[in-house]
Amino acid sequence: MDSNTHRGLRDRLRRPTPERTSETLRELVVGDSERITFRGILEQLRHRAFGFTLLIFALPCCLPMPPGIPTVCGIAIVIIALGLIAARQRPWLPSMVADKSVARADLQRMVARMVPYLERLERICRPRLAIVTEPVGKVLIGVVLLMLGGIMILPMPFLGNMPPGFAASLIAVGLTERDGLIVLIGMFVSTVAIALASVATWAAIVGIVNFVTGP
Repeated sequence: MDSNTHRGLRDRLRRPTPERTSETLRELVVGDSERITFRGILEQLRHRAFGFTLLIFALPCCLPMPPGIPTVCGIAIVIIALGLIAARQRPWLPSMVADKSVARADLQRMVARMVPYLERLERICRPRLAIVTEPVGKVLIGVVLLMLGGIMILPMPFLGNMPPGFAASLIAVGLTERDGLIVLIGMFVSTVAIALASVATWAAIVGIVNFVTGP
């Protein structure tokens, strides 16, 4: 870890812990280094645990991204989902994912686009329906995220990975803000995203079969 990263971490430790998700995102992208690894992001987000870690990997899939990024994010979300199902206290990522880096400028652009929407969502967020975000509820959330992550790993046609990315982002915000209602809305959107992915996959398979077999 270079001196700039050490200095950035010391500065963050001196500042009060941000209360809202949007504030944490803004804090996250501040730094002098050109690139940041997912491991470095996790080290800065220990206080946010699963919800915010999930959000970091779900948000890129809400936007058109170069090939490869949705796959890495999908693998990370599958691992996060398994951690929720196993009732782990903290998220864990293997080195092959944690050591991947992203350009800080790209991260800053993504945050600049997404924060206004998060701020609107935060206005209605509040701790409620605690049973949804408690350990038993997290197991069900993990099962849904496992399916969403699996969809993101695949090269999805048509709408691509954006519907599951949006659904996972809603669940992530709900977990971070301890808002069970937002999590439930995210679960409903997940059902729609999974249905869309199933239809798109079936249509692609039928198209390939028709092309191969001919008229």
